[in-house]
Amino acid sequence: MTRLSPAARADASSFLACAAFVALAAFAPQNDWMRAARGEARLGREIRSLETRGYYEALIDANRDPAAADSPPGGWVPFGASGIVEPSPSYLRWRMRPNLDMTWNGVPFRTNSRGYRTPEVAAPKPDGVYRIVFFGSSNTMGHGVGDDEAYPRLMEPWLDRRTDPGVRVELVNLSVSGDSPSRRLARMAEEAAAYQPDWLLCDASVLDPALEEMHLEAVVRAEPRPEIPAVLDYVGRALERSEASPADPPAALRKKLQREAQSLLEESYKGWAEQARELGVPLTVVVIPRADAKLDNPALDQIIHAAIRREGLDALDLGDAFADLEPEEFRVSPWDKHPSARGHRAIFEAFCAAMQARGALPGLDLED
Repeated sequence: MTRLSPAARADASSFLACAAFVALAAFAPQNDWMRAARGEARLGREIRSLETRGYYEALIDANRDPAAADSPPGGWVPFGASGIVEPSPSYLRWRMRPNLDMTWNGVPFRTNSRGYRTPEVAAPKPDGVYRIVFFGSSNTMGHGVGDDEAYPRLMEPWLDRRTDPGVRVELVNLSVSGDSPSRRLARMAEEAAAYQPDWLLCDASVLDPALEEMHLEAVVRAEPRPEIPAVLDYVGRALERSEASPADPPAALRKKLQREAQSLLEESYKGWAEQARELGVPLTVVVIPRADAKLDNPALDQIIHAAIRREGLDALDLGDAFADLEPEEFRVSPWDKHPSARGHRAIFEAFCAAMQARGALPGLDLED
């Protein structure tokens, strides 16, 4: 097991508490939940496996101590310091720079004219194009791998070859490192309609509560605090209930945000579903495996799938994609715990198997 630095252990304990509230709020009576908050959680083993919050902070944020990221080698650059992103005063906090053609930690990284790691597409959408728009975070963006190795890039030609020759399948990847569930929703509300999608995809994983807590801590401390989009009114209510303040010490602020972890996760799924209905476009939640370690998290998995069912969403569960691989095979490195090229191919192969079992995309048949 990798030994965490004191800073990483401190951040990890924060996320353990977050996971405890998320898991136990759904499955334990109130008295059990309160006992869990006092350190008597019955799900301790699973919760201990989610020691990721400090890791992702160090990996994404240029201002974090790199010692918290499992000692990357000299010259290794975190996402926030890479020059890939530029700050934004909006709720999204940053955007990727357009028209990049660079090398980041040894791999090619290109963005299109809209600032996404995806090929250019025409607007308006041409006749004969079936367009898929994918929202997600770092794993789906392809953190640590080359442009053509990320699993969404592998999906496009595979789908195109297996559908009507008179239809061209395009997959537009709008995923950005650090995008929490609420940021995916904000991006969906802001961007999706312009692409005239035929199918929306949105990734999900058990690590999402860590991303949400990290993002909202930054929102609370921002000066001035960014305006919360109307589509995220539930975030405003959660922050109001929590009484989170920029004057709070780090541990106190995180504790306040952790009390809202489950509602924030569930409301994000509700928002995804509402956006899809407003657009009149089918949406599928793509559940992907955690890439930091080979661990099961059944309680958080149940919360995710319960939210999917509650909102009437479709789902592709690719959570077992790494079942036959060891961490050294499916992740980039000990200090970059995102899917490696082999890990992305495993997710892609799981997607192919799931789609072949279905036999169709929404409104478009798949051939054998």
